[in-house]
Amino acid sequence: MGDDFSRYDASGLDDAFPSIDPCEPETLAAILPPEQVPHSAYPDHGEIWSSSMKNRTLPNRVILSFTSPHFPYFYQKTISLSGEKLLLEYEIRNTGETPFPCLWAFHGLVRYEEDMEFFYSSDVQSFENVLDSPELGPAGEHFFLGDSRYDFTRVPPKSSRIMVKYYVDQKVKNGFCGYRYPSQGLRCTFRYDPEKLPYLGLWITAGGFRRDYNCALEPANGYYDSIPKAAESGSLCFLKKEEPFHFSLELALTEE
Repeated sequence: MGDDFSRYDASGLDDAFPSIDPCEPETLAAILPPEQVPHSAYPDHGEIWSSSMKNRTLPNRVILSFTSPHFPYFYQKTISLSGEKLLLEYEIRNTGETPFPCLWAFHGLVRYEEDMEFFYSSDVQSFENVLDSPELGPAGEHFFLGDSRYDFTRVPPKSSRIMVKYYVDQKVKNGFCGYRYPSQGLRCTFRYDPEKLPYLGLWITAGGFRRDYNCALEPANGYYDSIPKAAESGSLCFLKKEEPFHFSLELALTEE
């Protein structure tokens, strides 16, 4: 726990919580009231990806649970299968007395294929680049979905050796997005509550990060990636003791 995420295997359906970017308490002390500043540093990509979890196996589901040793929260994730659907159900509870500033993002890395395509709900029309890259330029640039400078429905070519990350630059109205694999005749569709997860990011590495090839659609509850950025944008979630955070994410794998 607390190690550099880039030193380890990057695959699987991880969750980034309670943040993505690392952050020291001293940084938060400048932007949050003293009673809301945790005593511990937020580790790289959060705690969940590197933590052992208790598990209970039932006939049609697995329940994973974790109590943080550093922050005031209890985390539970229930995984179940129904036909072509994988259902991920979450409950995150504040075990302390004061509101806990936190950020949740789905970090489910999937297979890169050069002809794969992304699809979004009809309300998604524009994006913000959040990572300096040759194709998208400096972070902070905004693009329309049909912008001729970049195709936001495709991945960069395998030979490009680049990585990109961008977010839909406003809250999504429909919790619907996914990937198509034309050469495989497969589609993976995400469905979730946009009131609980109103922001959507997309990470792609076409060899640019450690020579890895993968990508991830990242529904999230804050904009974007770090506690300070979310606080600055007015999207930071404060988990209250009396209000557990319940939400779910459904992934459906279907033939086309």
